Amino acid sequence: MKMKGPLLPAAILAGALAYAIHGVTPVSAEEHAVLRLGLAETIARAVETSEELKIRDSEVAKAKGFSREERAGLLPNLSGQTGWAYTIDSPSATGLNDYYDLYGVTASQLIWSFGRVMYAVEAARKAVEASGYNREAGRQEIIYAAKLAYYGGLLARKTLYITEESYANAIQNKKLLDRRSFGGRSSTYEILKMDTEVAVRVPTVNAARTQYDAALETLKKLIDVDYSCTIEIVEDFSEKYDAYDYDTLVDAMHKYEPFLKSLAKTAEAADAKVRSKYAAFLPTISAFTTLDYFGGRDDHAFGIGHGLDRYAFAGFKIDVPIWEGGKKEAQLRQARADREIAGLRTKQFEKKFLLELKKASLEYRQYNENLGANVKAVGLAEESFRQTQDMFASGQASLTDLNDAELLLTNQRINREMTLFSINTTLAKMEKLIAWHYDEKKNGTKN
Repeated sequence: MKMKGPLLPAAILAGALAYAIHGVTPVSAEEHAVLRLGLAETIARAVETSEELKIRDSEVAKAKGFSREERAGLLPNLSGQTGWAYTIDSPSATGLNDYYDLYGVTASQLIWSFGRVMYAVEAARKAVEASGYNREAGRQEIIYAAKLAYYGGLLARKTLYITEESYANAIQNKKLLDRRSFGGRSSTYEILKMDTEVAVRVPTVNAARTQYDAALETLKKLIDVDYSCTIEIVEDFSEKYDAYDYDTLVDAMHKYEPFLKSLAKTAEAADAKVRSKYAAFLPTISAFTTLDYFGGRDDHAFGIGHGLDRYAFAGFKIDVPIWEGGKKEAQLRQARADREIAGLRTKQFEKKFLLELKKASLEYRQYNENLGANVKAVGLAEESFRQTQDMFASGQASLTDLNDAELLLTNQRINREMTLFSINTTLAKMEKLIAWHYDEKKNGTKN
């Protein structure tokens, strides 16, 4: 009789989940090494080697550079100028010299722009904060991916172990049948059927081993180690899990979830940018001072230090925008659209994350309730299988009863591991949504 139930799909699911996790291109070499991986070390390595996180670090640096650029508009500006001119042709009555030189320094300081520069600086500062939160959101995604990859590898390892146990049980059952055959109580049909039961388990074990190897290869890619390195998963699923209050989770999500905070800061930056674009329609007042040296000669081309007159100026300047072909109006419309988009996107993702948190919370509670039943079912299936073996050995149970009892035990073991896998993946989802911070140097404690 062929094996049915969730045995093979469980192995396939573990491998599929592992393949779904995107990591980074391996560049380091840890050849011929055995790497014993716990969850905390997996997370630490994934964060350390992630190219995505390095990209977000560069985005933060870029935002800071733009902020400094905007802030420069509030500071004094100092510039120097020099020039030289040759009079090619002019009416003789003008009395122009043949050569002219100009050297000077100008300093200016913005006094008042009705908020144009101030709001631009504020928008840039909010953008820096948003990029920082976005960087943390990327880190949380990497942590989540590392957890899924680790749990997928752990499920694949447990599935392989269970299928190997199932194969060992089939071999043991075959030995019991062989003992019965010596007494003349087994038919050729039963012997053939038992040989089939043993044979069909071999591909199942091989498939589980392949899925486990695939999950380990995915882990290698995620944590950036060489494919020649041997990985050993050292942890196991816990058997006990804490309960979580949904309202408390929602409060934590609103308080800590970095992507939502990034969107909120982006909305604030967009609002400040709109204010800056409004102020661009108003005058700009600035102070300036200039020191120039100017003079002309007929006898040489360069008059540095010879015959130059000094001119000094100081005053205020008011720039009044009148018409620029609709440029400022277009910029204001763009800023308004950006503000509206930022506000809508914040609401959109808040609803999405609330739904994800609600679903994860419900699933987590349900899986926890299922775990107790799974553990009990495994215990009963183990007892039933041992009793059926004893009854089969004494001729009180048929071969079909024995195979069914073994298959029931195998499937219940798989069901338990699938429940544990589901509990941990939904828990990882909740932890991502509430930005549960892992300190990779302290074995996963919340910081």
